[in-house]
Amino acid sequence: MEELPSTAVGIKLNDGIILAAERRLSYGGYVLSKSAKKVHIIGRFGIAGAGLFGDLQALTRIMNAEIKYYELYNEKPISTKAAAKLLSIILYQYKYMPFISEILFAGVDNGIPQLYVLDPLGSLLDDVYAAVGSGARVAIGVLEAEYDQNMSLDKGKEIAIKSIKASIERDVTSGDGIDILILDKSGKTYTEYIPY
Repeated sequence: MEELPSTAVGIKLNDGIILAAERRLSYGGYVLSKSAKKVHIIGRFGIAGAGLFGDLQALTRIMNAEIKYYELYNEKPISTKAAAKLLSIILYQYKYMPFISEILFAGVDNGIPQLYVLDPLGSLLDDVYAAVGSGARVAIGVLEAEYDQNMSLDKGKEIAIKSIKASIERDVTSGDGIDILILDKSGKTYTEYIPY
C-alpha cells in the first residue's frame, strides 16, 4: 500500500498521552491547505491520523456519535479499549471501500493512559509510541532514540515536536505547523498549536 500523506505521532507516558500532527493537506504534488487540523478531541478521547483528510473527518464524526450513543444506551462511560475496538469494527465494516487513513486513538481510564494504532482495515494495536503517515519513518527514529515511559509530559511534548519537525524537514507532504493534544492522567485535556 502506498504511504498515506502527512505525519502524526502518539506517545504514551505514565502521566498521560501526547498526540501530535502537522497541518499540511496535500494531494499528489499539490498543497491544498496549510491549516488542516488532524488532531481532534472526541469526548474524553483523542484521535489523530494521516491519510485522506475527509476520511479522518468522517471517522471523527462517526466516533463522536457512536460514543455518545453507547454512553446514553448503557448509562456508563465507554472505556478507551472499547472505543478503540468500536473504531476497529467500523473500519473493518468498510473493508471493501475503506477509509484511507491510519489512526492513533488515545484515552485515559482510571489514571491509566492508553494508545492504540489502527490501519485502514481495522487492525488494532496497543502501543507505547507510534508514528503514522508518509513521515513516519523519520518520526519513529526520533521516538525510538529518545522515548522513556517515565519522562514528564513536558519532555514527551518536546520529543513529539522534535519528531514531527524532523518529518516536516524530510517529507514533502508534511508541514505548516504542529497541533498537539495532551491528555493527562487526571482527565485534563490541553491543546496547543506550534507554527513551524
